[in-house]
Amino acid sequence: MQLSREIFWDTNYDTINWEQNYQWVICRVLDRGGIEDFRAIRKFYGDKKIIEAAKEARYLSRKTVHFVSAIFNVPLNEFRCYNLMLSQPEQWIY
Repeated sequence: MQLSREIFWDTNYDTINWEQNYQWVICRVLDRGGIEDFRAIRKFYGDKKIIEAAKEARYLSRKTVHFVSAIFNVPLNEFRCYNLMLSQPEQWIY
């Protein structure tokens, strides 16, 4: 699988185990990758694994959660990170 190396700036790209670390790879691509990277993980892992990894993630940006929810038609309340966001009130800006 060929993904943008910039997504994995803090890791040795050549030593990534794509199968064993699939949740980490998928979440990293969803949050920081481009459309070509998204297409590559869809082809390599399949929709079921992507949905599973996104649902179990402890952190994804709001934009990413809404994107995955819309693309795969998954309700927002099924995402662990979305429920964690709701349970942590934002600070007031004053």
